Amino acid sequence: MGEKDFRFSIFDFQLDECWKKPFVLFVLFVLSNSSPTHADDALTISRVERWSSVFAESETRWTYRVSAEQPFRDRVFWRLTANQRTLASGELDARGADGKPGEVILPLRWPKVKEGTALAAQLSVSVGEVRHEQTVWIFPRDPFVDRREWLQSLKLSVFDPPGDTVKVLKDSDVPHEQLRSREALDDVAEGIVIVGEGISLKKHDGLIDDLRSLAARGVPVLCLASADGEFGFTSDKPLAAAVQLRRADVIRDLDKRLDTAWWPTGASQLQGLGVTSASDEVVAEVSDKASSWPWCEWRFDRTTGESTRCVWCGFGIVTAWDDGPTPRYLFAKLLERLSETPNGE
Repeated sequence: MGEKDFRFSIFDFQLDECWKKPFVLFVLFVLSNSSPTHADDALTISRVERWSSVFAESETRWTYRVSAEQPFRDRVFWRLTANQRTLASGELDARGADGKPGEVILPLRWPKVKEGTALAAQLSVSVGEVRHEQTVWIFPRDPFVDRREWLQSLKLSVFDPPGDTVKVLKDSDVPHEQLRSREALDDVAEGIVIVGEGISLKKHDGLIDDLRSLAARGVPVLCLASADGEFGFTSDKPLAAAVQLRRADVIRDLDKRLDTAWWPTGASQLQGLGVTSASDEVVAEVSDKASSWPWCEWRFDRTTGESTRCVWCGFGIVTAWDDGPTPRYLFAKLLERLSETPNGE
């Protein structure tokens, strides 16, 4: 029954006076709900990108998908707030036809934040009564503001034949000593050793054994994503007190503000370790398969009662250094973990 039919009924039928007002209110209620521009209960809003941390004073274009069971055309409203204050807002058109979702692209300019402090903002996107909300962490570009003395105290030694990791550290003003040869690893007696991203374990056969031995002697080691190669997963020379394989969830364990996936690939994993058995040995092979493990950590307990870690990290930290905050802030958290000094103290 359409709006015209209802009007005809109201004016043509004789109703008792006591029923007229309730009847009119009922008709108006039906009319207001009988022909909406969309059905809220059948409409959904989802975000295409999977990351939620951004650089302050940067610009991004985030895509939202609006789906409904029937063709629709509607307005999408968005609002960015922080500390109960609106930072930005706007509205866009969304249109979907024949059950196909419509997409809207939000051009966002992220605000400036105080150096050394990340800001938690809330981004809300709505169509009618349907709303999509998420927390966005806005980070300054430098994760080491006011931490240069702490960085200096770590005494970083970097073995990086490919050269990309050293370049990133230099550009980021991270103090370190570059090791010119693999043999120089034997002379390191303190600090933290970093093996650069993209090193070939085929070319440097036995390197992982050397790194684990170094950790067993009391020097923490961070080996960034290797390009290729394989090694014995376990070893009794030295014998690790614990070995741990993890996936991207370890990132959130280190810092809940960071993404487990980032732009542009939608994944954080650059390389992983495929662990298999070969003869009577368990072997770890560098692999780009999604099923491989992007995190491996060996812990060595020493007679002093202290423990030292050797971490193989397959996340693309150097490759994606400029793509978003997570790679560089994850690197800072890794240094904290290896030095066992939370918050850089």
